[in-house]
Amino acid sequence: MKDAGLYLIIGGVAIFVLVFIGKIFSFIANNPILGLAFIAIIFGIILLLLNMIKENKKAKKDEPFRGVDK
Repeated sequence: MKDAGLYLIIGGVAIFVLVFIGKIFSFIANNPILGLAFIAIIFGIILLLLNMIKENKKAKKDEPFRGVDK
């Protein structure tokens, strides 16, 4: 009985989230300026993440290993 209640709660939340995300995407698709803004935001996030990864790799190269420079 407890498991069935938990599954129903999880299923209800999943359906609610899917419908909510669908409404957001349909709203963005109906407004071209919001669509362009959404694309710009996603592109900016990707560029920031790539820059952070690049800086992290560069910092690892310069890091000494147990006090001994490479």
